Amino acid sequence: MAWNVQVLEITDEHGHGIDKYRKVANSDDEGELHPLCEHQHDSIDEANHCPEALAKTVEITGIPDGSNADRAAMLEAEAEQMLTEAAQLKDQHKASNTWNRDTDSSAIAPSLW
Repeated sequence: MAWNVQVLEITDEHGHGIDKYRKVANSDDEGELHPLCEHQHDSIDEANHCPEALAKTVEITGIPDGSNADRAAMLEAEAEQMLTEAAQLKDQHKASNTWNRDTDSSAIAPSLW
């Protein structure tokens, strides 16, 4: 499960921003927003560095800053796997081309030439 942690502006009952902020988290499984602190902040930076929100981020996501590090780690692992597969395919291609170049074609099917 990947978590997205971000600071959002708090809205009133009409959906209008009130110039107060809170750090929240949501997972790709649930989609539900989880507030990471119970109070309002005057700035995005303040909300982002709230000790209560940072502690709750570790509790919910398992990572200290919640900055999509789990998603980044997963993408890095996938990229490494893809690079490994690409290298294997490249080696197979080279081996195939070497075999074709080094093989005496008259020995394979002399009746076709």
